[in-house]
Amino acid sequence: MKKTNFLLSVTVAAVLSSCLLGPNFSGASADLPATWVNKMPPASGKDSLTTWWSSFGDSQLSRLIQTGFTNNPDMVNAALAIARAESDLRTVRSGMLPSASVGLSGTNSGNFNTSTSHGKWSGSLSASWRPDVWGSTRRQIEASMASLGSTRAASAATRAALASSIATGYFEWISAKESLRIAKEQLEFQERTFEIVRKRVDAGFASNLDLEQARVTVISTRAQIPSYEASIRSCENALATLLGTTVNNVHLGMPSASTYNKIPRVPTGLPSELLRRRPDIIQAEYNLHRATANVGIAVADLFPSISLSGSASSASGSDFAHFFSTAGWSLVGNVSHTIFNRTALKEGVKVAEIERSAAGQSYRKTVLAAFAEVEECLIAYAKLKNQLPQFEASAAANKKAAELSMRKFEAGEIDFLNVASAERAWLSAELNIISTRQQIRITLARLCTALGGGW
Repeated sequence: MKKTNFLLSVTVAAVLSSCLLGPNFSGASADLPATWVNKMPPASGKDSLTTWWSSFGDSQLSRLIQTGFTNNPDMVNAALAIARAESDLRTVRSGMLPSASVGLSGTNSGNFNTSTSHGKWSGSLSASWRPDVWGSTRRQIEASMASLGSTRAASAATRAALASSIATGYFEWISAKESLRIAKEQLEFQERTFEIVRKRVDAGFASNLDLEQARVTVISTRAQIPSYEASIRSCENALATLLGTTVNNVHLGMPSASTYNKIPRVPTGLPSELLRRRPDIIQAEYNLHRATANVGIAVADLFPSISLSGSASSASGSDFAHFFSTAGWSLVGNVSHTIFNRTALKEGVKVAEIERSAAGQSYRKTVLAAFAEVEECLIAYAKLKNQLPQFEASAAANKKAAELSMRKFEAGEIDFLNVASAERAWLSAELNIISTRQQIRITLARLCTALGGGW
């Protein structure tokens, strides 16, 4: 009894005085400027970035993105990865609890001639527990919690990237549809011009050279139409893949001009907000937390492990009433410590510290790359927004020039070469407008993703 009391006292004292070895994670930090280099003011915060696509006012875009969140295989795998990380955490937490096993057996035998029988019963109960004296299990739990946080952040990064990809594909589809519309309108205009030239040639007021030049203009514009139609189909196929379905299930309608020409304001926020909004930065911080906890696990391996096990058993004959009267029990404490491989254990601590330093540098690199990405998007957005009014003015001027040159050609004041040149310039200016608007929308989608929106 004295030995038992002593063993219990030692175990309880060890548990009560248990410590947590290794460094404690106090969070990652990074130095960022107070404002953006491009002097963009903070226009909105995290809430508006969560569903940034709604700022375009296009219900079809919102529907596509929500469908992608539900059906995209990468999103499904991200959810499965979270479920697995949660299961791993529960498994590690179970290491804090003791393990136990119960056994019960019984036999009975007899003689057919004498009708006598004999029975025997036996039972056992055993339990073992490894108190977390040095904090190894707690550090493992800490590392698993950080892994779960990292997995969730990775899922958020997948979600944000998917929203941006769907929006980009949708904007490219709109651009292809608009380019096709402009090309068809230009073709119709050029075909009318060709008929006018043909009649003037028949009347002797224009040369065959003018007619051939008009024919070349028509053929050139007509040749562009199949490429725009192919781009539309390609965009629909790409969207179908992102939505996790086949192209026959993708049904798109062209939004109104006021919808697809809308340019939302830039939801920049502040540089420091990247640290709490961008999922890749959050993931890098969790990875650093996990690496820090792993150092504690490696340090704890340098110290002895303590375990406590106990068992109870009993047996009886045919009279089951005597089962408990013969019960016995035992309690065993064990302390084990490695001797000859301490060099390997110490090197394990060094490796864990190196991995912790590497994780810190990865975090720093992620922050710097995120800041640069936002700045790049802001530069591109400012450039495109300044270009758009110039292209719009150019298109209006080229349209007037094409109409004026056509009137002068009909009056015999100029040859058709000037008309063809003016029509090509008009078409080019219209396509520049479409391309610039598309790039603005895509840049905004990239910017919102770079700012950490969408989750």
